Amino acid sequence: MNTAMVQRLVYKDWYFNRWPIVLYVALGLLSLGLVSQGGELAFFAGSVALITVLISIGIHLTMVTVIHERRDHTLAFVMSLPISAREYTLAKLLANLLIFGLAWGTLAVGAVAVIAGRASLPDGLIPFTLTVLGELFAGYCLVLSVAVVSESLGFTIAAIVVGNLLVQALMYWESHLPTVAADLQGDALHWRPQLLAVLGAEAAAVVLLLGLTFYFQSRKTDYL
Repeated sequence: MNTAMVQRLVYKDWYFNRWPIVLYVALGLLSLGLVSQGGELAFFAGSVALITVLISIGIHLTMVTVIHERRDHTLAFVMSLPISAREYTLAKLLANLLIFGLAWGTLAVGAVAVIAGRASLPDGLIPFTLTVLGELFAGYCLVLSVAVVSESLGFTIAAIVVGNLLVQALMYWESHLPTVAADLQGDALHWRPQLLAVLGAEAAAVVLLLGLTFYFQSRKTDYL
């Protein structure tokens, strides 16, 4: 494996996206600050803003590092370098997952800290919050995989729409489960079987999507 070239491609994506990601994280932290103010309106507005920021990070990274590379013919240049299709795919997935994962992890830790540190926010929100954040991560992996494999703006937009609809459907279903709905108002941490099942499905979906990305990429014969 050409490890040096993979590292350079990962660094390239990080270098060109470092400041937008810093801005997105700052906006996410501001959203958490709004949540921490207490009150139903501030909590709702901050939560919606946080979810919007995370979705926006995923869309930004996918468009800039994958779709625009195809449009601007950068992909043709990259594939002319001494790098295989598998190594290119690895570099692209590593770069995106590391960048998104850093932003996602920072805001996830921040969300848990805000909930745990504010008496006005019930600690019972933490399992539900982490489950929703996991859904956003899995949704991003769906969009990234479709973009890398298809290199198509249309298919990527379709994946964004499907992913967001799935996240909203799961959020609605989870929040209306009687036990989970009761937990959202209490200070006890309860990892309900339904939430654990969703977390397991999220992890499995991420592994499956990444595996399918490598599989379909290995069958390609044209990257130009």
